[in-house]
Amino acid sequence: MDELYTCTGAWRTVLQAADGADRRWMDGHCLFAVLGGKGRLSIDEEQWLLHPGTVVFCNPNRLVDMQAADRRHLEVACVRFRIVRRSEAADEAGVYREWTNGWLTDGAIETGASYRAAELIRDILAASASADAGDVQLMRRDILLYELLLQLREIGSTAMSQAAAPDHRTAIRTVISHLQQHYQEEITREAMAALAGFHPRVFSGLFKQETGIGFADYLADIRIRKAKEQLLLTRDNLDEIARNVGYSNGLYLSRKFKQATGFSPKAYLREPKRVVIYDLIGSLLALGVQPVGASYFYGLAKHPLLREELQGIADVGRTSVQPVIDLEPELIVVPLWLGSELIGKLQAIAPTMIVPYGDPVDRMRRLAETLGKREEAEACVSGYMERAKQIREEIVEAIAPGETVGLYELSSDSVWVFSEFHGRGGYNLYRAMGLEPPESVRRHVMGRGMITELRIEQLPEYAADHMFVCYPFTAESEQWVTRMMQHPVWSSLDAYRRNRIYFIDRQLFHSADVLSMIKQLELQRELLLKHRGAGGGPCVFVHEKNDFNP
Repeated sequence: MDELYTCTGAWRTVLQAADGADRRWMDGHCLFAVLGGKGRLSIDEEQWLLHPGTVVFCNPNRLVDMQAADRRHLEVACVRFRIVRRSEAADEAGVYREWTNGWLTDGAIETGASYRAAELIRDILAASASADAGDVQLMRRDILLYELLLQLREIGSTAMSQAAAPDHRTAIRTVISHLQQHYQEEITREAMAALAGFHPRVFSGLFKQETGIGFADYLADIRIRKAKEQLLLTRDNLDEIARNVGYSNGLYLSRKFKQATGFSPKAYLREPKRVVIYDLIGSLLALGVQPVGASYFYGLAKHPLLREELQGIADVGRTSVQPVIDLEPELIVVPLWLGSELIGKLQAIAPTMIVPYGDPVDRMRRLAETLGKREEAEACVSGYMERAKQIREEIVEAIAPGETVGLYELSSDSVWVFSEFHGRGGYNLYRAMGLEPPESVRRHVMGRGMITELRIEQLPEYAADHMFVCYPFTAESEQWVTRMMQHPVWSSLDAYRRNRIYFIDRQLFHSADVLSMIKQLELQRELLLKHRGAGGGPCVFVHEKNDFNP
């Protein structure tokens, strides 16, 4: 046996037309079987019409939308399963590995025996409902699943579904596919009726019968959704956006947009949005915008600088996108460093703004422009820069003009040099307060938005008059920090001999969003004023109530 199947979940969903779409991220192989009613199901925006007996297969890592037809209900059974497949590697005889790639083609499947398929799916649901009874029911569920999948595997082609479907359903499906792919072109009811092979009046009736929505409204819905994305994610003017989505000009788009949403495009941009944001939440909060959900590298509960501001905001995490789907966002904001795999999943859910590496203030301004918060952004930046200027004047006794400042992070066996663009308070030091880095840091690190790893023996080449050294304040790290500080390289540095090494907690200084930077600025002021002019033997200064002296 080359493949083994295990049912990992089965449930029944009943939707009314008024419920809107049921949206789920499928992280496993899944079957959807229509038990009653009519509606539509889309997999990554490719759409199928649903009728009693329809079975739709979905591969992993897909966004699925189900919706009942107008004035109807839709009852669907969902069966999720796992596949393990015998390895074909010569050195792995008898080894099975989980198969997470495509199995069949996404879409509707003609089983050839729809009554038996529906019966099997109902039995799987019943076995799942009584799975608590013990292993026997779980085993029975897997046996039923195996019979069902064997039947589907033998058919295994969406093309057969099209051939076996009534002619008008196949024709409407063809039109829907054309609309989704060519919405930006000139499209008329007459042309689509000709494509379907029906008189325009007959076509209109069939289209609404099968989809639950009129042809013109269906096309407008596609175009308005695309227009919303372009309004949020591009800087194109209204005429350009109109042409991109299939309307003749911006005036006509504006009229259709208001009919569909109740707002003009300009007013829509000013309206509060349901936003989910990753990592850069402080920049959103600085604009006075409260997101419905957020994620942070260490988890929202471990973002100490914004603890109070984060109350009531859902933590969507980073392992699944279903929490994001459940929040029904209108805009998702992600940094580039989140990675292409997760970003790709989020882009399937809602318009997704991808924020690059670089200047955190520029990032906030870009976000403000998208959300219609330009004035709030400029007021925030102005206040931040003015406060930084005041602090620079206050700390002149601690860091004199002409003295250099460096920003570093320790790992257990090396030292990293940071620029102004990578968190740890660097933007405050170098851009807001205008402090100067050593020449080697300016030449090799600054302005690149990246960081440089050094062997500890290289540290003197990059050392500054004042050295801010970041590390995680944990019991484990204290041990290797103490060990590193005992290396003879440290005692050779002028900053060490002159008591000008400042340890800062990575947990406090990790973020590079604007609200965190504003708070970090006050911590940096406090640290420098506390230790200005300190004398005595070689030591380091830690931003906590008690200094840590190795």
